[in-house]
Amino acid sequence: MEWFDPKQVLVNLRFIELNLPADLDERVRRLRTNQLKEWREARFAALIAYGFGVKVVNAPTFVSKTEKMDFDFVMKWQSGSMDHYFPVQLKELPPDDINSRVSLDDIYDKLERYVGHHDLSVVICINRQTRFEFQPWNRPSNPRIKELWYLGCQSADQSTWFLYGSTLGRNPQKFEFNYPDGEPKIP
Repeated sequence: MEWFDPKQVLVNLRFIELNLPADLDERVRRLRTNQLKEWREARFAALIAYGFGVKVVNAPTFVSKTEKMDFDFVMKWQSGSMDHYFPVQLKELPPDDINSRVSLDDIYDKLERYVGHHDLSVVICINRQTRFEFQPWNRPSNPRIKELWYLGCQSADQSTWFLYGSTLGRNPQKFEFNYPDGEPKIP
């Protein structure tokens, strides 16, 4: 696996975003074409890994994107002399203009197909303006996954984000973090 610093990925993507031509197709700008799906998912993976690193595990966290397994990406960090790996399946509540028919209940119903309760976690990216209840899992049965988290943006300028989880546990927590600043390093 090839490991990346999520902060640098996000800084690079923001630099590219800010330097796109003004007349660029809005679907391309928002990474909403089939050809840009990998980049959209990589951005979500980097946001999640960065937020986990700075707020949840308080350690430098790295991310590796893969779809060769039953997960979309893996986060890695070190605690003491021990490496921790956190495989994640990514789900998205898409913007209304992309698919307003998809609901959180639709996503929850699809969680039933996963069986990685020992190591697989799911992160649902809330990517639309909606009312979201910060509460523990309250459906009749738990999905067979290790953890369930949410990622969402809290500001119109995309500078403030949140992670909320694990909702399958007794005391889920909300973690707020800022989109990172820094110097781009474009290869």
